[in-house]
Amino acid sequence: MRVLITGGGGMLARAVRLELERRGHEVHAPDRAVLDITDAAAVERAIRELRPDAVIQGAAYTRVDDAEREEELAFAVNATGTAHVARACREVGARFLYPSTDYVFDGEASVPYTPGAATNPLNAYGRSKLAGEAAAREARDYLVVRTSWLYGAGGRHFVGTILARAREGQPLRVVDDQHGSPTWTADLAAVLVGLLERGAPPGVYHATNSGHTTWYGLAREALRLAALDVEIEPVTTEAFPRPARRPRYSVLDCSATEALVGPIRDWREALAEALRAGV
Repeated sequence: MRVLITGGGGMLARAVRLELERRGHEVHAPDRAVLDITDAAAVERAIRELRPDAVIQGAAYTRVDDAEREEELAFAVNATGTAHVARACREVGARFLYPSTDYVFDGEASVPYTPGAATNPLNAYGRSKLAGEAAAREARDYLVVRTSWLYGAGGRHFVGTILARAREGQPLRVVDDQHGSPTWTADLAAVLVGLLERGAPPGVYHATNSGHTTWYGLAREALRLAALDVEIEPVTTEAFPRPARRPRYSVLDCSATEALVGPIRDWREALAEALRAGV
């Protein structure tokens, strides 16, 4: 396949590029300086000239707390920018893959969310990504793939922050009442490419490492694997207020995705390999 990845400098985009190249596909991954998805004319021109088989929307506004005061900017990238790309894909017959988020849900569930579950985002970031999901459908041949709690090489993420603070000897207070599935970008990239290669039917999919934990559980496991012995205290969401509300439970049901691409490994196994790889 000839694949265009927007936002080529981002954490997920880098992982997807490596996976595509490893499998022998032709990859074009311009960063924002080269292709700004909020510029409709630039997007249309780039996709018309390249005529890719598939486009993966790596470009995204991902600063969850900042989005509370920058909601217009978050929507400009995650929704309007996505609409520009989706329409250009429709014009050239390219498949469009849009990564989305568990934050489109409100966290009131007690069992994993299926792709068809009702959405109800609690924060501006989640609203912008949900609007992006609607925009992605304009491509007609689209895949929306929701994921959660990403970490990986080439970007800022929770695991890296926790380990950095631990190595500085700082005591840690971590939320222990929000449940989700930590996901390594390398594993998510393999799933995304797998869905494209297998010609997955258009629609919404979920893709995370299997199993789930809390932020505190993730921090404890990261510290254990890194052999760091520091004080860590579990706290409630209320004890650690943030500008953006988070869902208390955002575990995703990935069974439909696994039926197409095979089992996705447990988050603990993925985290161990990621740390060995230097993430």
